Amino acid sequence: MIYQLEDGKKKSRHQGSDDFSENLSEEALLALIEQVEKEEMLHAPVHLKGNVLTQIREERRAFRKRQMFTYRAKVLIAMAAALAVLILMPVDNAEHTEETFMPRQTYAVSMEQAAQERQKNIDDHWEKYRKERASGGIRGLFGEIGAKVSQFGENLSWDRDEK
Repeated sequence: MIYQLEDGKKKSRHQGSDDFSENLSEEALLALIEQVEKEEMLHAPVHLKGNVLTQIREERRAFRKRQMFTYRAKVLIAMAAALAVLILMPVDNAEHTEETFMPRQTYAVSMEQAAQERQKNIDDHWEKYRKERASGGIRGLFGEIGAKVSQFGENLSWDRDEK
């Protein structure tokens, strides 16, 4: 690439009178146009585009690698901190730990009571469902709500009439 530029400068020097470094008059501009038409202009090197694109790809790849490295480092630091907290956390005496946990017998009894309460709740919901079904189900429930709303409306209208 540099060699081509130097060759172009040498060619322009040999022509002598074609110095276009000053302000161009119309005659000089026409001379420049003729020179460009007659001679071949300098072209960019053939591999320039490919080199630029490969360099950009390499920079992007390096950037992604740096990002992945920083992410991994952050994860490793977080894991190390979590392990340090778990290891260095003070442990109370065995006496205190027995107090916080229920004895196995009490735990089994409470589990049995919870199961019985759950079964009772299920039975209650089933009975409620059967009663609603017998009284007309959801439609019956909405009918009752409608009746209560209309009764409330009548009570409001009576209150206005009395005033």
